[in-house]
This record gives sequence, structure tokens and C-alpha cells, in this order.
Amino acid sequence: MQTVEFAVPSDSTDELSTVEYLGGGSFGNVIKVTNFICADGQRRVVAIKKLYEPFRDEKAALRVFREIRLLQMMVHENIVRLLDLYTPDNSLSTLSIVYIVTEYAGNSLYEILKRERETGLQILTPEHHKFIIYQLLRALKYIHSANVMHRDLKPGNLAVTDECDLSVLDFGLARSLNADDTVLSAYVITRWYRSPEVMYWKICSYDKQADVWSVGCILAELSLGRPLFPGEDSMAQYRLIAELCGSPDPELLAKLASNEAILNVITKLGVYSRKSFSDYFPKTFSKHLVDFLDRILVLDPEKRMTVTDALSHPYLEEYSMPEDEPVADGPFILDEGSNGRTVAEWKGLRLPVFVQENLG
Repeated sequence: MQTVEFAVPSDSTDELSTVEYLGGGSFGNVIKVTNFICADGQRRVVAIKKLYEPFRDEKAALRVFREIRLLQMMVHENIVRLLDLYTPDNSLSTLSIVYIVTEYAGNSLYEILKRERETGLQILTPEHHKFIIYQLLRALKYIHSANVMHRDLKPGNLAVTDECDLSVLDFGLARSLNADDTVLSAYVITRWYRSPEVMYWKICSYDKQADVWSVGCILAELSLGRPLFPGEDSMAQYRLIAELCGSPDPELLAKLASNEAILNVITKLGVYSRKSFSDYFPKTFSKHLVDFLDRILVLDPEKRMTVTDALSHPYLEEYSMPEDEPVADGPFILDEGSNGRTVAEWKGLRLPVFVQENLG
């Protein structure tokens, strides 16, 4: 069993504080601390994320910068709130560990769904599902208005309180979209929630609509009680998507004509017709839910519902309140500089100033 060591500032905890390990992934591990004494003197329940080897190379350093900078800039009810940053290291030259302190936003949606499957008990009702998706889209409206893509939306990156209030977590794979961006990585978003344009076509120029596909996959999983497209590898994932959503139509094929490799994959896997969503999904699903899924799980991102379309769809009618769906004041400028920066440069020049001010 792997042991993860956490350094928690001694002046931030006392005999009233408790610590619970929440889990970890490829980029970090997280603990929950109650009665954590924050910089403003207030006691809060917090989540502390220990970043995994944040400065092992230039790519990792860039990821750290993006996550911290975006958490600094984003202020929204449905986005986790950054409280503090600290490091036990005492100089930039030895800086190797960074801890991110955020508000504790509730249980992971992944853990809630897992508990439902393991116990057979319903924790979230269809009404909860609807409210969760509304809040997720409300957050995306803000994120996208800042010209940012999350790029890793999945149940494990969503937190839900006992009152069903949702927060979007983990902006480590997020990035801003600039006019001169011509190449974006295909290896983002956990496979089951990854859109076809990310995996197979328009790979070099996918946009915010990739996040919207992920929302559809999450809603389907909430409603079905299981992942919709649980592909074991990329080819199996494509087949599952094609079996439900069909193969690219002539219009989409024309857009892909310049990518011979993608066309070869499509040809190899054969032609699939899009299934009737009303026949595919259980009859217990409402007609508005089925129509919502039908409009969001569309292969061509240009024909897929946008966040604005989704928020105004009849499925979410009872929650829709455009005047209470805030947007960013303008695009977020991350000032990432060139991709050629060294780890030392990221530490000394690009990490937010108050990380440096909190050196141990």
C-alpha cells in the first residue's frame, strides 16, 4: 500500500482538526482537513492537493502554472474556490513541492455513482441529475466566456454537496484558446468522456464544444447508472460512439477530407447508422431528457448544442435563469510565454508571485 506524505502547516491545524485522505491520480493526491485555520483566521473544511512532481519537466511546470493561474482568476459559485498555496521548500532552486488549498466542495460525483452501483441504492434522483447538469453548464458558460476550455470534464472532477450544490474541480488540463493556437493535444479528457473530434478528427483545432460532448456523457451516465461509452481503448471507444451516434455524414466527411489517416480509420470500422435515441434509451426517460441527449451527443461539433443552447433547452427549463448565469469580464490571458521555457524559468518567472512569497 502506497503512503503519501503531506506537509500541513502547523499553525493551520490544532486539536480540533481532522485529516482524511480522499484519493489521488496521475497529477496529485488530495486530503480533506476540517477546522483548517485559513490566512484570514477563519476555520474551514478544505481540500489540500499535493501536486505530483510538479517540476519534473517543462510540460509539468506549464500544467502547474495553468492550474494555479486559472484558480486565481475564476470566481464563480460552481467553480471550486482557491484559498491558499504553500510549499515546505525554502528557495526557488529547491522548490519541488506545491500544495493547493481549496474549499472542500463535497463528495466526488464519481464516488457517489460508484456507491450507487455497489449498493444498488439510489442516491441521486432524476431531479438531482437535472440540477447537477444545469450547474455544470452554468459553470461552463463562465469558463467558455473567458475563452478557456476545461478539457477534462468527468465525474471525478465534479464535487457535489449534500444539498446537491456542484463545483467544477481540477483545471490542470485546462487552457486558454488564442487565435494563434493551431495545435491542441488529443490526449486530454478521460477516454470515456472524450469527444470524437478530440480522438479522431479536427484534432488540431478542436474547441469548447469538446467540453459540451463531455457534459452529454456525464448526463447519460447519471441517468443510466453506468458509463455510456466505456471503451477499453481508442478503437473500442470509437465503435461504441459510432454504434449509437452513427458514422460521419457526407458533410462531416467533406470536412475531414484532408486527413487521410482519419478517413482510413472510418472506412476500416465500417458504416454505422445513428440510432433512434428514443428507442435506445429506457422508456422511463422523459422526452426532454432524450431530446437533450440527442442534440448534445452529435459527432459534428458545429452541429452539437452549445452551452447556451443547452441552458435554454426544455429539459432545464425550470432552472434556466440567464440573468443569474454570470460570464467573465473578458478573456483570461494566462501569459504562458513560449513553450521553450525551462523548469527554472517557470519556477522563477512564471509561478504566481504569492507562491514564491510562501516559501517555507
